Amino acid sequence: MTLEIIGTVLGSLLFIGIMKSWYFDKKKKLAKIKLGLALVVHIQKIISSCQQHRGISNAILQGNKTLKIQLISIQSQLDKLIAEGNTLGLNKFPQWESFVGHWPKLKIHSLNRDLTSQNLLRQHNVMVYGHLSLLDDLMSDYQLTWIMLGSSIHMSQLCIDTLKVVETIAQSRGIGAGICSKGECLGIDKISLGFLRISIIAPTNELLTEFAHVDNSLLQSQLKSSSKLIKEGVDNLIATIENKILIDGHINMDASEFFKMATQPIDALVTVYQNLVAHAVRNA
Repeated sequence: MTLEIIGTVLGSLLFIGIMKSWYFDKKKKLAKIKLGLALVVHIQKIISSCQQHRGISNAILQGNKTLKIQLISIQSQLDKLIAEGNTLGLNKFPQWESFVGHWPKLKIHSLNRDLTSQNLLRQHNVMVYGHLSLLDDLMSDYQLTWIMLGSSIHMSQLCIDTLKVVETIAQSRGIGAGICSKGECLGIDKISLGFLRISIIAPTNELLTEFAHVDNSLLQSQLKSSSKLIKEGVDNLIATIENKILIDGHINMDASEFFKMATQPIDALVTVYQNLVAHAVRNA
């Protein structure tokens, strides 16, 4: 009888130990996922700031000096985001270290206006692609690739696809704002913007198709509303590029006006990204 009691007690203790271990492992995994979701939100903010900095600094380089206050504001915002990123532990990733090392130099070059437009744009492009690579690593390292939106769509991939379309539009915004500041569309600017105009259309349509296949009633309602804004914004941007920017002779469109117009579909896409991450946070 005594042996039976001892066996029961030992079995109970073993069960309690296993349950405690399972509970703490689950809690640790959940904390890791929540940190990962906070990091992907932070990276999106940095990407957005880099994209704005690219457009504004190129417009200034091409002659629109009225935007200098906005440039300094974006630079301060990026400095703050970098400090916060270091606190969150992003400095363990090589892409982050590369960005943190390069950013102070690009910031000074932008203020001094001592780069060519092509060099300035290229350096910003490299920064953004570095952050997209970092985002991909964060999704894997923090186990966010397992989050599904229905039976076939991975939240992580849809987020990255969304930001890739944002980047193509943002590149056209950066080049277009510079062209408007200069008042004419010539040479490499004309070739690059013409290529980007084509590059925006198909990926945007593919992304909207992806949105339509998300199997979640709450998200689907949000995605339908955003998809309409994205489609309208992209159609307007493409028409403006074709009819007002890629033209011979003087361009009458103001750089700020073009920047604002190109930002409309970007904002709608960023809203989708934020809604996807918020959904993951609610269901973590």
